[in-house]
Amino acid sequence: MNFSFRGKLFLSYSLLALLMAGLFYVYSNHFLGQRLIEETRTLLLSEAKVVQLQIEGLPADASLQKLAERLGGAMHARITLIASDGRVLADSSVQAAQVAALENHLARPEVHQAFSGSDGSAVRYSETLRTLMLYVGVHYDGAVGKGVVRLALPLDSLEKARSTMHLGLGALVGGVLLMALLFSAILSGLISRPLRAMADAAARFGVGEWSLRVPITGEDEGAYLGRVLNQMADRIEQQMLHLKEERHRLDTILSSMGEGVVVLDPLGRITLANPAFRRIFEVPEDYVGIRLTEVCRNPDLLAVYQSHRDTGLEVGRNVTLPAAAITFATHWVPLGNQEGTVAVFHDISDLKRLEAVRRDFVANVSHELRTPVTVIKGYAETLLDGVLTSDHATATRFVTTIRSHADRLACLIADLLALSELEVSGFSLELASVRLVDVAAAVSGLLEAKAAAKGVTVTNEIPVDVPVVAANRQRLEQVFFNLLDNAINYTPAGGKVRMSADTGVAKLTVRINDTGPGIAPEHLPRLFERFYRVDPSRNREGGGTGLGLAIVKHIMLLHGGTVGVESTPGVGSTFSFTLPVQQ
Repeated sequence: MNFSFRGKLFLSYSLLALLMAGLFYVYSNHFLGQRLIEETRTLLLSEAKVVQLQIEGLPADASLQKLAERLGGAMHARITLIASDGRVLADSSVQAAQVAALENHLARPEVHQAFSGSDGSAVRYSETLRTLMLYVGVHYDGAVGKGVVRLALPLDSLEKARSTMHLGLGALVGGVLLMALLFSAILSGLISRPLRAMADAAARFGVGEWSLRVPITGEDEGAYLGRVLNQMADRIEQQMLHLKEERHRLDTILSSMGEGVVVLDPLGRITLANPAFRRIFEVPEDYVGIRLTEVCRNPDLLAVYQSHRDTGLEVGRNVTLPAAAITFATHWVPLGNQEGTVAVFHDISDLKRLEAVRRDFVANVSHELRTPVTVIKGYAETLLDGVLTSDHATATRFVTTIRSHADRLACLIADLLALSELEVSGFSLELASVRLVDVAAAVSGLLEAKAAAKGVTVTNEIPVDVPVVAANRQRLEQVFFNLLDNAINYTPAGGKVRMSADTGVAKLTVRINDTGPGIAPEHLPRLFERFYRVDPSRNREGGGTGLGLAIVKHIMLLHGGTVGVESTPGVGSTFSFTLPVQQ
């Protein structure tokens, strides 16, 4: 059976009170009973000595039976006079005629003690009176002779007094016991109340209510325990606040990381994942407990994880997800005590793409430079071999070709320098108010002769009242020149090139449309890359460097605008760019 602390305390107090009351009752009962008998024996001895004096003062012929009867009635006791040989001479409780029939009393303890010279006493059952009796005896020596005066008193009255005393004592002990139980209940409540408050506070500490404090009164052990609990709560509250701050800092760091971070338990189940990882692998919010194999089934990724689990060592390897066209540099680190794994996913797709662009750029630049350099070197060697002096017409043609390719090298270098300048971090253009119609007219005038020589009609349909834009006039002319020159180059004889502009709420859109062969859809996404050509041989023959559209894109980005292209094979192409309207 389980008891509360208060119940145990009350029960212990009650048992202690009951034990003390029982011991008190037993001791008092025994002590008072013995005391009552002793007091009665003393009183009876005193009366026996009174009788002794009476007998010793009698003459020799006095009637002992009458004396015994008279004194026994007065003293309410049985008086027996016994001769020195043990014969009963008189007895107040027996008729005179029956005295001679009483048995010899010499062997009685009290009689024997009285003849020995001391006061005798004994307690025993009387066969004559059929009751328990208290006997006392004293020796007498007078004119009537020598003998023993024995007084006997029934103990029935003593038993009645003893019973009355038992009842009184029991009532007293019962009352004291009830009061002790009442005080035990009150005292156990007073003692257990602060302990209960401390237990409740400790239980609330266990559920995170660290701001709670135990009320303290006094300077006893309970108050000391309360102070210890409050100090413990203070320390735990500080530690919890520190852990909360650390957790918040960790969550902030993980949330702000561009790299995906995931923590796995020894069974490969996710216990923690930052937003970047959930975004990459489309993990739901309630991700805890999901296995990595359920999140991603890429065999390369799972093979790396399995290799890490088998060896228990740090593993770093690049993994490509073909479906998302993303390459990750993954790093797998074991947690201490075999508690799991921390994996970091760093997206290196841009680095891979930049490496590919760099390789393509180097290859394209090398290819673009190799052709004119080879031509210039070949023609120069031919001229040095004697053509310069022997064949003037051929030499002139060779020199013209060398100059043409040198011009092409100069254009290529100029475009590379321009593109490099535009791509420098922090580079900005000086903007001013520019009328778009003036820029379009100036550029179309520069290319008018080229268009006429090729038989291409160029029309400028940009409205005169088109809004003023904030732009760098020189760079804007370069955009118009590159786009319009490309349109003329790719438009066959008899074709048309048209320039137009539309004004929106906050931006101005310029379109350059041609009736050339158009561009296949698979080429459109890469059209503004460096050196990308839809028809490499034709573009090279036209003298292009392959960097014009890339320059246009970067100039528009620096203006806060955009650039785009729409094309239908066999119909023509439309290149467009947007500029913010000056407010």
